[in-house]
Amino acid sequence: MRITYLLKGLLICVIALVVISCEEQGLLVNNNEVSYLRFISDMTKDTTTVSFKTYNDGEDAVIPVEVSIRGKIQESDLFFTISVDENRTTLPQHLYMLPNECKIRKGLLTDTLYVTLKNDPILQSENRLLALQINEDGEIKQGDRLYSRALISVTDRLFKPDWWSVNDAGTEQNPGNSAEWYYLGEYSQRKYELFLEVLKEDHVVFDGKNKQVLRKYALKLKNKLKEMNAGKEQEYWEKDENGLIITVPVAG
Repeated sequence: MRITYLLKGLLICVIALVVISCEEQGLLVNNNEVSYLRFISDMTKDTTTVSFKTYNDGEDAVIPVEVSIRGKIQESDLFFTISVDENRTTLPQHLYMLPNECKIRKGLLTDTLYVTLKNDPILQSENRLLALQINEDGEIKQGDRLYSRALISVTDRLFKPDWWSVNDAGTEQNPGNSAEWYYLGEYSQRKYELFLEVLKEDHVVFDGKNKQVLRKYALKLKNKLKEMNAGKEQEYWEKDENGLIITVPVAG
């Protein structure tokens, strides 16, 4: 019996030490009386990068931000607010608008809020950062420390998008990028500028997720290039910044 009590006591001590250790490291300790809210991306690894070059002139950028819930199970919509982490944010206040109130709808573990960004001449030469945080209030607490901020980098410069870089095709031995292999071919700034032009004709902002949209506008770009090159000798066909003729491999 004494051994049993000793083992129980040791187990309780171990659990207490684990909980204390988690709290010290900012890790989530579930509590059914508390709703823990967190962003879905690890702030040490993932930053959402927004370029106004992908939008029509004068158009605001409306950015979706996903938030998930842990802990207390909700029997109705859960309302909460967000604010800016002043220590991390470099984007001027007049260039963003936060929602007055956010919510995770009843029955959902993840929901979406939207932040509006505005363009400005300062973004033509540099990137500015917007860091969002959940406001703790009553039963609402911030979740895991690594997911306690959503970071958005904002610029008006052109850059190679993630969807044109990530390995989302091929095999483990021979990975590759589907946009490059099947739709647009090798990246160049001039090719991307032309691709954005055909997107803007239909007021489309492409986030890389819908491959049908990618194929549709890759085809439009291919046809645009045919029109631009029509009646010209090959040496005068549209070239990129490296002097290479721009080609688009999409079938169709």
